[in-house]
Amino acid sequence: MHKNLEEFDYLNSDLSESFNKSVAVRSDEMFEKEVMERARLLYNLKFSAKAAVARIRANIEWEFDHTWNKADPAILKRLDSIVKGYFKSMKGKLD
Repeated sequence: MHKNLEEFDYLNSDLSESFNKSVAVRSDEMFEKEVMERARLLYNLKFSAKAAVARIRANIEWEFDHTWNKADPAILKRLDSIVKGYFKSMKGKLD
């Protein structure tokens, strides 16, 4: 069976399924930390939680456009709760 290969070697991956699953956990943690850092920045810039969610969502969708990615990153499903949870925890506080 002929395998479809990408034009550039670095786009071809022969990584095992078990390795991909083990990396997924670390990837999810990294994305959550990144969203929290962006929420913190926007909180400090006096964005509302709603505006922060929209801004972060737009940025992530731009960063992961469908040129190389066939699906949206999983973090988008949890984005609303992460950002709003951060804003709620910071209510009345200065960072």
